[in-house]
Amino acid sequence: MLRYLLIALLALIAVGCSGLPGQAPPPPTPLPFNLHTAQQVLDAFRAAGLSVINPAREMQIGRDAPSSFRDRYVFAIEGVAPNGGQVLIFDTPEALAQWTAYIERLRASSATRRDVSYVYTFRNVMIQINANLPPRTAQAYRDALEAMTP
Repeated sequence: MLRYLLIALLALIAVGCSGLPGQAPPPPTPLPFNLHTAQQVLDAFRAAGLSVINPAREMQIGRDAPSSFRDRYVFAIEGVAPNGGQVLIFDTPEALAQWTAYIERLRASSATRRDVSYVYTFRNVMIQINANLPPRTAQAYRDALEAMTP
């Protein structure tokens, strides 16, 4: 009798630990949006062997750019210095969308169009890389950004 009771108890435990047939597993916990800092991005560039010269925090903006970012660093890149790139950090998807729309407006208007820079976004980060760099070099910055882990 004790043996049957033990078997029944083990069966109940096994059923209780597994999902019901046809039931999907619970969804993974979503990552927070604001995962990365500007310093982490710059460190990722350096770790990938990319040029990051004189990074400086610059919170001043111009050309009617939105001030929706949390942090902004500019840096020079060997070969196009003193030009280079910038790293923008956002707290919300909506703040990032404001900057994306701003870039699209600049590109669409002949009055405000400048050399089109390479623009890449990943999670809460937008990077802009100078247009005078070869595509392969700009893509190396994108690849380093996208290789960042939470």
